[in-house]
Amino acid sequence: MSFFDYLPCYILNHSPEIIAAFEMDFLRNLPAFQQAIPQGEKFTMLLQLGWSAELPEVASELKIRLAEAKNAFPEARFIILANAPGEVEIIKDFSEVYLASHNAFLEPSHYPLAKKSKPRFDALYIARITPFKRHELAAKVRNLHLIGNYSEKEKEYFLQTMTHFPHARWSRKVPSFLIGREICKAACGLALSAVEGAMFSCGEYSLCGVPVVNTRNLGGRDTLLPEFAVRYADDTAESVAENVDFWVNDPIEPAEVRNAFLKLAAPQKELVQELVNTIAGKKVHLPHKLNIRCRLLPHTKLLHGIRRVK
Repeated sequence: MSFFDYLPCYILNHSPEIIAAFEMDFLRNLPAFQQAIPQGEKFTMLLQLGWSAELPEVASELKIRLAEAKNAFPEARFIILANAPGEVEIIKDFSEVYLASHNAFLEPSHYPLAKKSKPRFDALYIARITPFKRHELAAKVRNLHLIGNYSEKEKEYFLQTMTHFPHARWSRKVPSFLIGREICKAACGLALSAVEGAMFSCGEYSLCGVPVVNTRNLGGRDTLLPEFAVRYADDTAESVAENVDFWVNDPIEPAEVRNAFLKLAAPQKELVQELVNTIAGKKVHLPHKLNIRCRLLPHTKLLHGIRRVK
């Protein structure tokens, strides 16, 4: 174990302690957190949802695991930040919960605004190449850029999937500080999964002023999408391609998309900001993505991380 082996979370405030994490990162590593956090310590844990809690099995598991966490940390306050209104209605029966999409915590300054000129690509899909992302629905998009890695255990799936995209450009990885530049090269962004969480890419598309071709889904990615900047496709490659063509032929003003997204996101971020400030008794900085799963510099981990204990 290296000196910089830290648990998947971020300390927003030290005294009183306020911690942010994805719910699965915390709840599925509960024994490790029990070893690292002194028994009886008081803290507030903000838990973001990484998968749709509108699915009964997901909500049931969340309820059970959260009860275990409350038993392990009886002095702690647990707050769920949900991505969709439907999740709030389900979770409020067993936990404190607020509607605050994780896309509301994207830092706008990290994303350039697209220029209203002919884009290089008809569409861009930022998504790990894995079955639930349903890349096959983009197979008929003529001029496509795919950005996404794959796990070694799914290499065969990756190879099979890519046979459908001989015409597409594929980028395995793009550094986070350059992702906005790539988004700005596309006429629209794709969001094709049937179930997941809020999907950071959707917020990133919108902040760059790029409209979205979306499919009906659970997980909350629609919550902050401006209505005039999203078109819903059926679950067919033909429908996705048809809606991509719409944005290619009928572009909209990027600044309007960005401003509309920020207008939708502001109340959710402000709600959490006020909540955290009240708990801390002072103004607390809410960093980009709450610094959850971000690649942090060692000194940042040292200041804002919880070190794993053997």
